[in-house]
Amino acid sequence: MLLNFFKIISSHIFFKGIFAKKKQFFVNTFKRNIHYILLTNQFQGLARGPIDHNASSVINAIADDAITMGSALILDTTIEDAEILPRVKESVVAVDQVIYGIAVGGDTDGIYGDGSDATNDLTRATASAGQGVVVVTQGRCLARVNGFNLGGAQAILVGDPLVSSDDTNREGVLYRGTDANATEFVVARALQPVASGELDIIAVDVQREGIGVNIP
Repeated sequence: MLLNFFKIISSHIFFKGIFAKKKQFFVNTFKRNIHYILLTNQFQGLARGPIDHNASSVINAIADDAITMGSALILDTTIEDAEILPRVKESVVAVDQVIYGIAVGGDTDGIYGDGSDATNDLTRATASAGQGVVVVTQGRCLARVNGFNLGGAQAILVGDPLVSSDDTNREGVLYRGTDANATEFVVARALQPVASGELDIIAVDVQREGIGVNIP
């Protein structure tokens, strides 16, 4: 009798533990998905990676710092000890920067956010220096794009050329190119529009056209 009692209690505790773990799993999943749904992301449904895996050039690199998903990346000019290739980091203020590619994944395993700087690991490709980051150097993917050019706010249309931002608060973000500056490095073309002054995640076509491109 006493043995059966202990069996019942043990069984109850065991199943209670399982249900508690299941409940927490569903709560975490819901929080993750509801955050994703509410974001300003114009290509809903793609959490990470390129749009076309078979038609894109995707490489692995080492991050020099924390990187937000969808950020434009440049090569670090210093090669770390015991490493043979340069690390990558978010583009900084210089429209003539040679953009290496777009961050589409990494060791932190975050998802595409709303375009703003990541405040937690949910939308980070990497959280610190030394982590691996997945980079699209050619092909279609999602990128952080702001409805600005060098002169101020401007709507971005499909097909518009995209260059590195010149705003100190917009590292890793792309702007619309302008013919007022012949030294801008065109890294991609917008495949979706962005309203004037808005910061979104949109689909882009990375072709790294370079400097001196005829920008209408």
